[in-house]
Amino acid sequence: MSVMTPILRLRKVIRAIGGSDAQADEFADAMDSYPTRREFDQRLEAMFARQTNQLIFAIIVIVGLAVAIIVALN
Repeated sequence: MSVMTPILRLRKVIRAIGGSDAQADEFADAMDSYPTRREFDQRLEAMFARQTNQLIFAIIVIVGLAVAIIVALN
């Protein structure tokens, strides 16, 4: 099992297919700016959490307005 980081593995692959050191470094630097799977999953979970909170807040507001209307009509 390799203990190399994904960026070093990318660099090694680029070198293996005939890329120069500079090209491998440039490619590895470019790929380093992309989020990892874990970071992507965390961002996705945060987005769903925000949407869930907004939905719950909207439901509370709608129910509150409905109760206020019912109370006002009685």
